[in-house]
Amino acid sequence: MANGTSFFDELKRRNVYRVGIAYAIASWLLLQVIDVVDPIIGIPEWVPKLILVLLAVGLPLALIFAWAYEMTPEGLKREKDVDRSASITHETGQRLNRIIIGVLVIAVGVLLVDRSMFERSSQPTAEPAADAPVDAVPADEVVATAAPSIAVLPFANMSADESSTYFSDGLADTLLHMLAQIREIRVAARTSSFQFRDQNTDITRIAEALNVGTVLEGSVQRAGNKIRVTAQLIEANTGYHLWSGNYDRDLDDIFAIQDEIANEVVAALKVSLLGESAAQLSQHDTDNLEAYTEYLLGVNDLNQYSFESLPLAVSRFSNAVQLDPTYALAWATLGYTYLQMVDVGIGNRSDLLEKARDAASRAIDLDRNSSSAIAVLGTVEEQYGNLETAEQLYKRSIELGPSDTNARMQYVSFLMWSSRPLEAREHMLEALALDPLSTDVHNMLAVHYSVMNDYDEAQRYAIRLREINAASPVSYYREAEIEYGRGNFANAILMSMQALEADPDDPEIAMLIGDYYLSMDMPDHARDWYDRSVEIDPDHPVSRAAPLNLYIYNDSVSPDGVRLARRLLSENIENRHGSRARALQTLWIDAARNSTYDEALEFLDGLFPKFFDEDPVFPRNESDIAYFIAALMMRAGLDDQARKLTGPLAERMEKRTAAYGLTSFDIFHHAAMGDRETVRRQLREFNELGRYPELWPVRFRRAGVLDFVREEPEYQELVQKFEQRAAEQRAVLAGLTGTDTKKRGPT
Repeated sequence: MANGTSFFDELKRRNVYRVGIAYAIASWLLLQVIDVVDPIIGIPEWVPKLILVLLAVGLPLALIFAWAYEMTPEGLKREKDVDRSASITHETGQRLNRIIIGVLVIAVGVLLVDRSMFERSSQPTAEPAADAPVDAVPADEVVATAAPSIAVLPFANMSADESSTYFSDGLADTLLHMLAQIREIRVAARTSSFQFRDQNTDITRIAEALNVGTVLEGSVQRAGNKIRVTAQLIEANTGYHLWSGNYDRDLDDIFAIQDEIANEVVAALKVSLLGESAAQLSQHDTDNLEAYTEYLLGVNDLNQYSFESLPLAVSRFSNAVQLDPTYALAWATLGYTYLQMVDVGIGNRSDLLEKARDAASRAIDLDRNSSSAIAVLGTVEEQYGNLETAEQLYKRSIELGPSDTNARMQYVSFLMWSSRPLEAREHMLEALALDPLSTDVHNMLAVHYSVMNDYDEAQRYAIRLREINAASPVSYYREAEIEYGRGNFANAILMSMQALEADPDDPEIAMLIGDYYLSMDMPDHARDWYDRSVEIDPDHPVSRAAPLNLYIYNDSVSPDGVRLARRLLSENIENRHGSRARALQTLWIDAARNSTYDEALEFLDGLFPKFFDEDPVFPRNESDIAYFIAALMMRAGLDDQARKLTGPLAERMEKRTAAYGLTSFDIFHHAAMGDRETVRRQLREFNELGRYPELWPVRFRRAGVLDFVREEPEYQELVQKFEQRAAEQRAVLAGLTGTDTKKRGPT
């Protein structure tokens, strides 16, 4: 080292600094190139790690080499052998400067290519990068979207095993659930966002359809105990990637991956998490991978929503909570599944309600803020007639989970039954904003407008329902009801047949087709469809009660019919589509014919003693029992006891009439009370409205409760009008299907 020259000056003279800078930039550039091409060529995950180690080892060697050797016009020489007067280190330094600048230019180009590739991608179909986690754009540097709203698309299943789709779906579903706990974020519901599975649809169009500002998409690849996850958050208006991350982990780390993605998304959306929200986001539902897998399989079965899949879902959720008894979400979803079984008529209603209550209560013990569990309890309380408690629970569930469309729609059902249709519509429209492609919401809107007698609007939602899911029988089923309400019985039959074609395992559809034929005075055809219902499921309530329809229609209840009715009531048959009401009406006809009201009341007292109490209290789904018992009491001379029984129903009936207009149930109610003048007035109103109440021949022409007004002109005029309409529809049906409509009359 020359006299007066410091060590650091000598480092500079020998270009050690420049070599170090050039080496570092070139190494970084090499790693960036690997990161860019990895998704294209699929570099093995060990290659980048090996290169990084080699580059790290090479840096001190490069610096030592720059110190010990010098480039001369004669070639590479040891520094100590070079005459200072002949040294060209200055020229070498200039060349190194140019090299550094050139490498920097290339680095900028690589960054631009990297950004362009991310911006063009809109579907997670490419292989994810092998280094993890890497943010294409740091979350703390992104520009926040104007509205904190997001849709989570189903993650693509990149695994060799196609059956692993439930796992990739489950990861997306879990992330959706985690984000939905954050009140500051509006999250599109699963039923809508998952409509875009395997669709090559532009992100902007998806966001527009789901009414969100951002979209989270990704892919999952499983191989043994290894999992590779890629995720990216895209701003809908610009197509820019607000954040992206790639993860290569062991399968046991799936819960940590979920946490990281959820937190990065929240950060990218610039949402401030304080207090409960932050705690909810970091809260794990379970750390048990086996329980989590069972839960995901259960969700897959639940979403199929069929007679076959719902019991399978119960089995999966039960396995999950057995593996992890602290799994609150699994408990809550188990409770909700029991309610879905009640809805479609699988199993004993009372048993299912109790199981739903138990599961939801366990969930709330573990997580007091579980909106889904609280809504389940609300439905149970509603079914048991505890309406004030039910409404408090519904409101609490919506407050805790404003993005929980299931909870909101359960409240909608309560509001509709409580004769508050305008409030119900507001919540349905809010649910539609969260879940714009939901078949459930569109179905309920079709029901809402049907009961409001706006059949055009009802049909619009039913048609939209079929556009969303052409394979679903619900839209055909709903349109059949709309057509029947309009008096277009032939169209109702055709739409019902399409519904049965879509769901051939549903005996209720076959039974309804039989009812529609019976409404057109075609009992032979009705019998064929009742037999079809029995073929599909002989143990279903509608199949077991179907023969009673023909007994009632013919006004010829035989001893066999009475025995069947008594057996069904003794076994507490579910009132699916009026199955129990038909058994009760059969007893009424027999009692009226033989003047055996006391005997019928004694039989019913043994089955339903609470209706004979001094202060009778009964749940909403047992109103049919109250009506028939009250009517029998009136005929037996027990007027005061009958009015005491129907008292709780009177206020409810007035509210329903004010909200939805006059219905056939109004007439039944006042007929049961022997109020001839009110019944006559309501029959006159029906004539003026020109409406066709459900199943006129069965429920009006043969209803014993109306015996005392059969000679009234208003009654006879209404029956004549209906028979004329039925004849017109028989002609329409013959033209549409070639059906022999002459084969009718008593069987």
